[in-house]
Amino acid sequence: MLAIGALLGCAATLFVLALRRRLTRTPHCGWCATASNWSTSQHDTLLCRGYVQGRRRERLRDIRYGRPVEEPNPWGEAYLLDEEIAQRTGADA
Repeated sequence: MLAIGALLGCAATLFVLALRRRLTRTPHCGWCATASNWSTSQHDTLLCRGYVQGRRRERLRDIRYGRPVEEPNPWGEAYLLDEEIAQRTGADA
């Protein structure tokens, strides 16, 4: 009887731990998970340097080809590209 109780207690504990882990997940960056093949990463996508710079490149490419840019620059000055830095310093000089 004691062994059955111990097994049920262990099973219940494992279930609660799995449920808690699922409900309290840390932010997940799909870009890094795809790029590195890790199942998860510990930061939000909007804070990821690779993701932000990729989106900045896409935005600059769309502007260069005259495509409509629907979203404004949501990252501000974060993770500027070399092209953007050169463009800004050339405009300031």
